[in-house]
Amino acid sequence: MQGSRQTPADHGAWEYEPGTGRTRWSAALYEIHGVSRESFELTVESVDPLVHPDDRETYAAIVRDAIATKTPFACQHRIVRPDGEARILIIRGSFVEGHDETEDRLIGTTQDVTEQEGESERLSRLASHDTVSGLYNRSRFMEELSREIASGRRNGVESAVLVLGLDRFRDLNDQLGHMAGDALLAKVASVLARRLRDTDTLARIGGDQFGMILADCAPDAAESVASKLIDALAAGATIHVGGTERRAAGSMGIAPFGLVERRTADELLLEAELAMHCAKSVGRGHAQVFGEDMRVEQTVRGSTEDELRGAIGGQELRLQYQPIVSLKDGATLGFEALLRWDHPIRGLVGPKDFVSVAEETGLISKIGRFVLERACRQAAEWHLQGHDIFVSVNISPRQLTRADLADDVSRALQLSGLQPGHLCLEFSETSLLRDPGRIVESLRRLKALGVRLAIDDFGAGASSFGILRILPIDQIKIDHIFTQGLGDTTSDRAVVAAVVSLAKELGLSVVAEGVETDRQQAELQDLGTDLAQGYLYAPARNPGELELDGFRALVTPSAPQAHSS
Repeated sequence: MQGSRQTPADHGAWEYEPGTGRTRWSAALYEIHGVSRESFELTVESVDPLVHPDDRETYAAIVRDAIATKTPFACQHRIVRPDGEARILIIRGSFVEGHDETEDRLIGTTQDVTEQEGESERLSRLASHDTVSGLYNRSRFMEELSREIASGRRNGVESAVLVLGLDRFRDLNDQLGHMAGDALLAKVASVLARRLRDTDTLARIGGDQFGMILADCAPDAAESVASKLIDALAAGATIHVGGTERRAAGSMGIAPFGLVERRTADELLLEAELAMHCAKSVGRGHAQVFGEDMRVEQTVRGSTEDELRGAIGGQELRLQYQPIVSLKDGATLGFEALLRWDHPIRGLVGPKDFVSVAEETGLISKIGRFVLERACRQAAEWHLQGHDIFVSVNISPRQLTRADLADDVSRALQLSGLQPGHLCLEFSETSLLRDPGRIVESLRRLKALGVRLAIDDFGAGASSFGILRILPIDQIKIDHIFTQGLGDTTSDRAVVAAVVSLAKELGLSVVAEGVETDRQQAELQDLGTDLAQGYLYAPARNPGELELDGFRALVTPSAPQAHSS
């Protein structure tokens, strides 16, 4: 069975205090080194034997030099796991000087590059596999489902599509961070794979969703399998974070398909997803078979589509702007354009409530052109007023796969007269999962126009740090989840420090999203972060309400950095 071949985590974060010898690893690092958090006593002395004998002296010398000179370092070395397997690792770290009661420390990341393929092979695998679980992704799953439908017609057998949605997965991500979330997703994938047949297909088809195709399986049998899988998750899909146990739970939807099947793969998957959402609504931890009464949700989405078409033609869409502020002096260097729907009944509606409908119906192209042209025109007006400010525009995954996106961007620049370097296009990390090869090519065409490119919500998805070397980007925007944990959790600080260190190595600027407190701002300054945005400075506002002259009163000059860039 395809789903039984699991891929281990390929990168993790670490922290080391030279003065005390205290070392901290993320869960992924234990997996990379082939040891268990519960049984492995993490000390410098216990880690040293894991380093390959031929590399041990060189690795130790590099770390000693980084501590003595207080400079960043990067090196490649081998380890030998307790089971005898050798792995090749790349270590990157930065020195952070202690203040008051905090110790000097090294903070960084470790990446397992043993099976690293060439760029084209990596992109090819990304096109069909999920990087967190190693399973098929949604695109490959749909191909397999189409083949199974055709096979069922030929062979006269009944089968079923199952969709598992994890319960309260977002809460776990928000509370413990995305490393913990990724660890749980990998554990769920492993539990499911062990309990499915070789003839079944397993895939991760969304953020917290897994899809299964049960070939030659009657509806009653599919319900039984779903129930057993839910029980297996509750019993076996657990992770340990910060001394506490977190257990997976899920709800499942089932869409049987029969001997004479006229539904498409898309229609069957939609039915299974609707059934899964219905199972969640009646108490979670359940499985339900699709019924026609579940199409109410689909009807609601259809209503949204009709209203959205009217909004595009009726001037109900508008943009608000949130400042992007320099953490050196408080100057406003740019604004992120944020789409709003001024609904006549519901009031001001954010994009999360209608962009998915726009993507599914193709309306995203018209909306995308509107946003690009309006934002470029506004930025050009700022420049005419003497403000050297860039504007950032969010590009949806569907837009990134369209061949005419570069033409839309070029047209918006020409109509407004805005210089390309003053336009930054943001795309989410998770959008790379849709069609990575095609999206990377689209990004290269956009870069050729001279615009800036930024990867948004970095850390929220499943990409490894290695993908940054492939993408033609200028900027990394750190997901607000990590920003909000600064000052409270060392793991969030370690992630931010690692991103900032890698960005400097690659010549990229860093924007921290979701900054709300002076403490978070001070932590970001201490780590050498370039830019920030969030409610500490201002929420998104209409153009006439913006503060264009900066926030110097809020941003005190940062102390000399404890690390070298």
